[in-house]
Amino acid sequence: MLSRFAALLEEQISERISRRILSGDQGMVVWWSIGAGVHVEPHRHANEQIVWMLKGKMEFRLGGEAWFREDTEVIDFFAPPRDDFLLGGRPAYISEG
Repeated sequence: MLSRFAALLEEQISERISRRILSGDQGMVVWWSIGAGVHVEPHRHANEQIVWMLKGKMEFRLGGEAWFREDTEVIDFFAPPRDDFLLGGRPAYISEG
């Protein structure tokens, strides 16, 4: 499955952030490649989210923020799909410190 997912078009969001998106009517899978030093500010969304760490490390505080201390790959599962992700571009709550 991951090899087929890896074959999807990769959206380069910034120098240190890229993602691949697979979306259906009810759910979405997002494979992130995130470089060391990226910061995710506290944020909220109505979507249910499940996170699967493939490699790397992330300092994460529930209800808080996340710091990526090293190059990391993460798969997010969202239900329903994130409309803002389908529009492309970097989410406002992600910075490259």
